[in-house]
Amino acid sequence: MDVLWVGAAVFLATYALISVRRLPGIRIDRPAAALLGAGLMLVFGVVSPEAAIDAINMDIVLLLVGMMLLVAGLELCGFFEWVSLEMIKHSKDQFQLLVLTMVVTGALSALVLNDTVVLLFTPIIIRTCRLLKSNPIPFLIAEAVSANIGSVATVVGNPQNAYIATKAGISFIDFSAKLLPVSAVCMVVAILMLHLFFRKELETGSSREVRKEIAEHGWSEFRKKVLGNNSNSGTSMNMMESRRTGLILLIGITGATFAAFVFSQALDMPVAIIAFIAGTVAVFALPIVSDVKTKQMLAGVDWSIILFFVGLFIVIAGVKTCGLLDRMSDLFPGFGNGAVPTPTWLTALSAVLSNLVSNVPSVMLLTEMIPLSHTDLYLVLASSATLAGNATILGAAANVIVAEKAEAMGVEIGFWRFTLIGFPVAMATLFVSTVLLHLLL
Repeated sequence: MDVLWVGAAVFLATYALISVRRLPGIRIDRPAAALLGAGLMLVFGVVSPEAAIDAINMDIVLLLVGMMLLVAGLELCGFFEWVSLEMIKHSKDQFQLLVLTMVVTGALSALVLNDTVVLLFTPIIIRTCRLLKSNPIPFLIAEAVSANIGSVATVVGNPQNAYIATKAGISFIDFSAKLLPVSAVCMVVAILMLHLFFRKELETGSSREVRKEIAEHGWSEFRKKVLGNNSNSGTSMNMMESRRTGLILLIGITGATFAAFVFSQALDMPVAIIAFIAGTVAVFALPIVSDVKTKQMLAGVDWSIILFFVGLFIVIAGVKTCGLLDRMSDLFPGFGNGAVPTPTWLTALSAVLSNLVSNVPSVMLLTEMIPLSHTDLYLVLASSATLAGNATILGAAANVIVAEKAEAMGVEIGFWRFTLIGFPVAMATLFVSTVLLHLLL
């Protein structure tokens, strides 16, 4: 059988499974679909074992592992719960809480991987809303939207940014110099739009009674009530007290890590190595100053994301090896025969693909069709693929995580409910990013 047709069949099946994720009676996770595709590429000889190993980008693996270890340590020391309490403390009404939710989620997503932020922050937002007797759905949708928008700003904001920057050789500071302004302006646009969409819901509910109670009895009493009523005593809010030294240490390590990211060119050290060293230091140091165990931090690493990338690396290698990539490039205007796509066309194509198969696999495919010399197009792709992910729940892994974690806690975010909010936000921010990048690039 012609290797081209075999490679095409495996590629289409893999991306179809990533997109659909469900068959009658069967639930298929994205990592499983990617690994199945990689295995079939090897079994049918489309990719040799040696080529498969060479295809795995260790820079991405080390970057993801390092950042996830840092986040795992912060979570075990109660960092995200502390942030939640500060958000309640500094918000006088529900609109301010919505704004703080978006700004804080966006900022944290720029500092560490957005998927890990929403994984840890979603239960906290639900608990916070229940404490305040508020409807959590506006805040959860705001969390997902702002996590994607905030992650646009840096190389370590999301997996696709890390992949793009590594592949195109874009430094941390150059990446953020162009995309941080885009992220900031898009965040303002999103806040205004979500306030418009959720204005009535934010003005109703019993949250005013809770805030009145805080005003009458003082913040410290409310904080004691929150900590005292927390049933997850081993892993939750009270860890802020018993692991305070560890939390301070990890905040220091995270700050030093980002300083090193900014000066990575001067240090002549890849961002991936800096992240991995930081994660290693955290794993070594935190158990010394607290009761956190190394295996707890290792358990906090989302190995499914790592394996998802490994599988996709091999699948994309098969697509290139069998000649399918060249055939596909000819199908899209501006990609075939040495042509260069326009930023507008690239934005439109990445937006569509991101909502068909999610932004990570769409980015990994499209980067193979863009010449490495056109760095500006890689920045356009990083922005458009991420912002487009807000259009539907399936558009970004962060959205799926928020929806699934919420459902597990008894809060259901409907597909169409999310789309009615996310789609106009995605279109508006894509327009804003297109205009800004035209001016900045």
